Amino acid sequence: MTELRGDRLTLRPIAPSDAPWLLVHWNEPSVRRHLFDDSLVSAALVAEIVGDSREDFDTHGYGLWAIVHDHEIGVCGLRTTDDHAAELLYSVDPKWQGRGLALEAARLVVGFAFETRGAPEVVAETDAANTASQRLAEKLGMIRTRTRIGEHGPVHVYTLRAPAVSGA
Repeated sequence: MTELRGDRLTLRPIAPSDAPWLLVHWNEPSVRRHLFDDSLVSAALVAEIVGDSREDFDTHGYGLWAIVHDHEIGVCGLRTTDDHAAELLYSVDPKWQGRGLALEAARLVVGFAFETRGAPEVVAETDAANTASQRLAEKLGMIRTRTRIGEHGPVHVYTLRAPAVSGA
């Protein structure tokens, strides 16, 4: 499992030992509102997500990374959707939002998806009300390709295709 390094942060694959801080982080109201449809996150669900991420690393070469900026401030990573696309996910502690750290983490993850894993595209889904995540997707160069009705309202789907490789 690969560690990713940026200018201000390090991304390391989440592990079972991360469960305590993940439980607190994912239950932060502003985090769970958009990531978990405002449902409380149980310790069992955290353990399941960590296990799924480890399995994704084994199967696809990617999963969820802890965003470390002196300490863990969030999560960024990829999961495989039902239609086999690489989906970008992230969450950042509200105290650290607005500093470009989520964007830096997302750029590292998207770059890894394209350059290392050879993903043809990366998708992201945001609640229609989550304008911050929509801005992040657009800063990554993602294009809103459709809107679907989710269980809790409209969801915008963004897509970024792998850059074309020029021949020698």
